[in-house]
Amino acid sequence: MTLFPTEQWLAEYGRLLDESDALDDVSVGWGVGFDGDIRLVIDDVPLAETTLDELPPRVLADLPEHVRAGVGEVTLADAPDRFDEHVRPSLPDVVQDLLRQIEENVHDGAIHAHVGLREGSVTAVETLTDPDARDAGFVIHGSLTTWQGILDGRPAVSALMTGDLTVQGNQVRLLRYSSMLGLLGEVAADVGTTHLFAEPGPSVTRDVVDAATRPGVAVQRTAERQVTRTLRDLSLL
Repeated sequence: MTLFPTEQWLAEYGRLLDESDALDDVSVGWGVGFDGDIRLVIDDVPLAETTLDELPPRVLADLPEHVRAGVGEVTLADAPDRFDEHVRPSLPDVVQDLLRQIEENVHDGAIHAHVGLREGSVTAVETLTDPDARDAGFVIHGSLTTWQGILDGRPAVSALMTGDLTVQGNQVRLLRYSSMLGLLGEVAADVGTTHLFAEPGPSVTRDVVDAATRPGVAVQRTAERQVTRTLRDLSLL
């Protein structure tokens, strides 16, 4: 199980995307003649609200008990300063790596993940230490709790309908490839995930919208796959 949101989770997500036959079916033409790279922005990462004691048990499992008892109330926002360069070499590798990622990858409370995508192939996958370092044709914003819900099986289309996800980019292409965007969420849910932060509580409104969108999304994707395969067979694509 991979901790979300971390570099390791993003690498596994990129691998599953690249291996997805379903993505091959619904992304024909994506990124051809235009920038198909996607920026996934995870907003509202609660570093100041999350203490070390609230992390999944395995994160601090190798930390000596007396050390863990003394730092349990330290927040993730304060942890990098609390564990300076003199202390870090004595910490378990997983804790050292988490502190590094907090320092390098969280900018103004957000994590920016870059996914290079051309048709069904993943050309790059990277957590950006500088949000301005790479351009992307499409930028998808959502709060951490929204992304957690998608990883737990919420349809991305539902999150778009409720405004929990927002997408910047060419709206005509987004409409044409709406099922592909939904599939990006489905593949994310296939990653074996342990949430680093507390998961969101239930929402009646969200659950109703989720249930209403699932059948329509499945039908649309099936139809698109059939059309694409038929056109391939006829050598029209």
